[in-house]
Amino acid sequence: MKLILLIAISLTTKAYAFPEMIRHHYVNCTACHFSPSGGGLLTPYGRTISSEVLSTWGTEKEARSFYGALDNEKLNQWLQVGGNVRALQFHHESATVKEGRTIPMQAGIELAVTVGKWTVDLFYGKLNSDWKVEPIATRYYIMYQILDELTVRAGRFIPVFGLNIPQHTMVTRANLGFNQGTERDALEGMWSGEKWNFVSTVSKSVRSASVSEVETAMTAQLNYTIADSYRVGASYWLGTSDTQNRQILGLHAVLGFTEKLYILAEADYQNRHQATTQKTQYGLYQFSKYGYEFYKGIHAQFVQEYSQSDFSNEKSKFESYGPGFLFYPRPHFEFEGLYTKKKISIVGDDFEDYAYLMMHYYF
Repeated sequence: MKLILLIAISLTTKAYAFPEMIRHHYVNCTACHFSPSGGGLLTPYGRTISSEVLSTWGTEKEARSFYGALDNEKLNQWLQVGGNVRALQFHHESATVKEGRTIPMQAGIELAVTVGKWTVDLFYGKLNSDWKVEPIATRYYIMYQILDELTVRAGRFIPVFGLNIPQHTMVTRANLGFNQGTERDALEGMWSGEKWNFVSTVSKSVRSASVSEVETAMTAQLNYTIADSYRVGASYWLGTSDTQNRQILGLHAVLGFTEKLYILAEADYQNRHQATTQKTQYGLYQFSKYGYEFYKGIHAQFVQEYSQSDFSNEKSKFESYGPGFLFYPRPHFEFEGLYTKKKISIVGDDFEDYAYLMMHYYF
């Protein structure tokens, strides 16, 4: 049950974060998103791309916000509106367990108001387990564009670290504390050039159902783009709380070999020093995805994960691998499926079957 709930809350926001678009030479997230780190509300250009490049069928007008119902030149100069509705069908099977259920994941509206060089972004709404939307602002920020390449923003969001993938159950996200529900009070500066990209953030976590203790952190990330199709980078995290100090050093890559074939990869090394025991744990978290678009909007994928949170404890190992797919039939619709074999050493020595189908409607 706990794993089901983890998947439910972890595949939600960062809606439409799709770093694989580098295969079409989109190296910076701001080409399609208001957020400089990607995900969330699409820009008007990003909506156009969703029909021209991403979806199997559809028209430019169909891809617009609310199917063009809000098209107004004066209004759209300063206001953009969107939102998401998501649900998940989950299945887990082993020699002793067979379970499955449909899970509500996300429902909310996102607004972006731009006046001159200032942008205010707000995501409002939290879908609970009873399929009811709670009136809560889960993510928000105010951003100022100092130069074409330089932006600063302050608010509540997840700091940039590693690959900004929407599947926050992956070990490089959830196991390091970057999953859904861990938005922080943060101040961020980002430089986005043609080749180099640098972002640095200072943040403080907010105690919630997903966060048991408050951590103050500094993070930095450096990326380099090669031939507009390959992006490699490194990330560093330094965090302090009442019970521990931790450092994370990560390497990542997004590789668009052709307009069809792509690879995402990330490996993060973490050391955690416990204040109470004065002991330090060293661990590794690794993720890779191999994808191929057979037909416009239809992707086959293979996903692999490995982690060991404590090198001195063999029971802290986790392994997962399996095939999946992505399908973007028309603008506003997304389907993702994944079947994996997972071995959680602390539970047992056998690989067990896991599968999910995620259904996403964005407007």
